[in-house]
Amino acid sequence: MLIVYLLLIILFCYGEQELFSTSFYPLKTKKLRLTKGPIRIVHLSDLHSKSFGHQNRRLIQRIKRLNPDFIVTTGDMITSTDENGEVFLNVVKSLIDQYPIFYVEGNHEITARYDELNRQTGWYEDYLKSLEALGVHLLNNEQRQVIINDEVINVCGFTVPLAHYYAVPQSIQKQANVKKVEHLHDVLPDLNLDEFNLLLAHNPFLASLYEAHGFDQVYCGHVHGGAIRLPFIGGVLSPERTLFPKYSAGVYQIGKMKMIVSRGLGRLRLFNRPEIVVVDLMPQDVWEENKND
Repeated sequence: MLIVYLLLIILFCYGEQELFSTSFYPLKTKKLRLTKGPIRIVHLSDLHSKSFGHQNRRLIQRIKRLNPDFIVTTGDMITSTDENGEVFLNVVKSLIDQYPIFYVEGNHEITARYDELNRQTGWYEDYLKSLEALGVHLLNNEQRQVIINDEVINVCGFTVPLAHYYAVPQSIQKQANVKKVEHLHDVLPDLNLDEFNLLLAHNPFLASLYEAHGFDQVYCGHVHGGAIRLPFIGGVLSPERTLFPKYSAGVYQIGKMKMIVSRGLGRLRLFNRPEIVVVDLMPQDVWEENKND
């Protein structure tokens, strides 16, 4: 009987790391007409160079079945100790011909830029060049437009400085931009508030800055769902070394802005499976009909 229990525990732990879930969020907006139907966004975060099957075959197949209009990634798709970023590059190579992909750096990407190995080999700069050559939209404090079914969406990317993360290594503090951002107007262009504005930012704990800038939606990661999730409580641990983080997973209403926080795909976790997030942008009238059904 003890062996059976041990096997069940092993299987459960395996599932917690290897069997990803998909979270669907239908979100209304008045700024898009959406006469040709909802716009689907797949949100990936915190892969940390993890593979789900050979060359991430299971992850890629699932994304293709979801058939998004475009894909957003919110950082830490690699780890700072990688040597080439090949794992995520393989994912991009399998998807970029079908779906636009937008990418912002997380703290692991920024750390990789200044890591000793990168200073010796320059692998991280080569990784970014490979992403751009494949057609990925790298957003470093800038804005691009994506047009889906004649609808215009402004996609901004904010590279959160390492000063907003816990325990930046001394060796990197001397090289990296560790100055905190007090207002997004200092680093991002002003928004046309009549249009639909979407922000990609790795760190959710600057939510008040994102809302003050006027974004309609912001997509984040970083917290890994709190590593351990408990019923009625949510995430337990934060990478910032705090317990029960305010933002760990799901959709949060902050003023007029919605913030979508992914549990991410990599790292160790418990009661907290890896996650693909799917957002379906829907017009107000469709939303009201769905609520009344």
